[in-house]
Amino acid sequence: MSIPIQADVQLREATLLSNATFHRGRRGRGRLRGSRSLWLHALLTALLLALTALVVPVTASAAVGDVGVEDFSHSGTGTPTGTKRQENALWFNDGIWWGNLWDTASSNFHIFRFNAATSSWVNTGVATETRANTHHDVLWDGTTLFVASHRFVNDGLPAQPNFPTTMRRYSYDSGTKKYTLKDTTNINNQATETLSIDKDSTGRMWATWQQGNRIYMNVTATDGKTWGTPFAHPAALANVSVDDNSAVIAFGPGKIGVMWSRQVGDATDGMYWSYHVDGASNTTWTTPLAAVKGLRSGDDHMNLKWLDSTSGQVYAAVKTSNTSASLPLIQLLVLNGTAWSAHTIATVSECPNRVIVMIDESAQKLRTFATYPKPSGTTNAGVCTSSGGAVYEKSTSLTSINFTTTKTARIVDADQYVHNVTSTRQNLNSSASGTANSGLLILADVNATSRYWHYYDSTGGGGGTADTTAPETTITSGPPATSTSTSASFAFTSSEANSTFQCSLDGAARAACTSPRTYTALSTGSHTFSVWATDAAGNTDATAATQTWSVGTGGGTTPQTVTLTATADSYVSNGALTTNFGTSTALNVDSSPVQATYLKFDLSPYAGRTLASATLQLRSAANGSTGKQNVKVVATDTWSETGITYNNRPAMGATAIGSLGPTATNTSYSIPLTVTALNGELGGQLSLGMDSSSSDGLVLSSREAGSTLAPKLVLSLN
Repeated sequence: MSIPIQADVQLREATLLSNATFHRGRRGRGRLRGSRSLWLHALLTALLLALTALVVPVTASAAVGDVGVEDFSHSGTGTPTGTKRQENALWFNDGIWWGNLWDTASSNFHIFRFNAATSSWVNTGVATETRANTHHDVLWDGTTLFVASHRFVNDGLPAQPNFPTTMRRYSYDSGTKKYTLKDTTNINNQATETLSIDKDSTGRMWATWQQGNRIYMNVTATDGKTWGTPFAHPAALANVSVDDNSAVIAFGPGKIGVMWSRQVGDATDGMYWSYHVDGASNTTWTTPLAAVKGLRSGDDHMNLKWLDSTSGQVYAAVKTSNTSASLPLIQLLVLNGTAWSAHTIATVSECPNRVIVMIDESAQKLRTFATYPKPSGTTNAGVCTSSGGAVYEKSTSLTSINFTTTKTARIVDADQYVHNVTSTRQNLNSSASGTANSGLLILADVNATSRYWHYYDSTGGGGGTADTTAPETTITSGPPATSTSTSASFAFTSSEANSTFQCSLDGAARAACTSPRTYTALSTGSHTFSVWATDAAGNTDATAATQTWSVGTGGGTTPQTVTLTATADSYVSNGALTTNFGTSTALNVDSSPVQATYLKFDLSPYAGRTLASATLQLRSAANGSTGKQNVKVVATDTWSETGITYNNRPAMGATAIGSLGPTATNTSYSIPLTVTALNGELGGQLSLGMDSSSSDGLVLSSREAGSTLAPKLVLSLN
């Protein structure tokens, strides 16, 4: 029997009212998923009209592979949870989670109350925005709810004038559990990609966005509602690209900070931070500080939190623009007072996107949520795409930040992509912040079916435990198995950042050491070197990394071929005399502007050996060159990767010991080097330089581009 769909207002209202129960069941598969609930209700309505009989719906079961809870439809608006993670849709108040969600029946955004007992949403009927194509940032300050709404433009498009951004303020009645609109004011008159708000210690509301390739701001009077005139951040580094965005956060005591991305295609790219002291002139901001800096080190995704119990600790979950598999794609940036540190959450190879960070104060954990490829057993499993995937959690201790590759699925739609996870700007389970026993609630979107999905953790602190995993220690270089040298040097590393080491030779007591560790005046015979790594949480590798070798009295050594990866590399430019490019994934060689590359290799394990041949291996990157580049010995080895600039660069030798060119893009090259120029470098550090008289510059991959692309030196030793 064919039954027409009666999609009228009554039907939509009935559909909405049944969300709390029916939508917890699983909808059909394939094409019908996005509107399954609407079709089923239409079908039931038609049956009731046609048969005038009572129809009892059968409870559907969850689909295999689904994780989290599917919510109601947001048909009529797209990307309702935002796209760049600066904005928040949820808040916790009066022991209840709340959300600013789309109501299909009225075609407005409404305040919804989360029912933790049934893991479903209840529409309070209070409207927050009538425009469908808007994004929002929500703030609850303990007494007032602030909802900022702006018409949005898509990624990479400029801001558009004559579209007011509004801020609505609501009071709350704990007796009736209802919000009441107090007033509506305009923040600006622009449609923007993102807009972020927060409140300082004097009661003034701040907002930030990007327009006209500048980071813009506005601020209210101390009444929290009367907005002034928008103004651009005064710093020159706040001149950005059309693809950049910003976020604002209040932190303490008495400051408001702003972070923005800068992607203009040069060494100043990165994520920048500046703050304003409450009560100062609106345009008085500190000189921008780079939280991270260098080509591809920034992107326009950021989510900020402040650890309220500290005086100045800010956490920023951000995305980079890196493309090499081993480099970070999402990072946690941590401000301690005046300095930022970076911690990898996930690398490019893990294909993460759109990350947020939550602070669980009670459990002392940092909980990050991002989109990753979908798990096995689901449609499009493992596919790396910007369209979405599944929402996973990675967590770590607040006191010892270390994100491993382990992650936990939190929202998975088995046959569609989930994306754009959001939550609250509040910290979790914090008595001081009014979120005691809040647990955690995150919300995401399935664009293909126009459905909200959520994950609720009533306890909080889940998804990660205190770090009890010991690091793995690896020796990366050492002497040959048989040597006539009475000196030996070992380089080593740990699987966890910020590890310390202990070393021992021939069973002696362990002693603190750093890489490289060199021993001299060794006796003839067999020797064993051992090293243990200890991570920042105090976990020590139970099994040492060891290497055994023999020191002989002469008679020659076994021929050996070794491949060494550069221990440091950078380039310098006379177009930026005091700029360091040590963190860049690129190495430039050019004559206009003058750009020269510097490489360093550790030859300390090979004292007393004879060099039979040497080959420098390099990989071209962004462009090749029709010119020729010259390899030269650099006599001074004291330069550092993060300190070398054009003004302090060491001199290169006058004679080339090898040359390269012409070259193509993304191609590997091997450059034979003059052996006699290098024999004297065995047993120490070798520094090489590359320059060119050609104005057709060459871009090479640095060691920051990943181990497979890093500069290498292949030595044949006797």
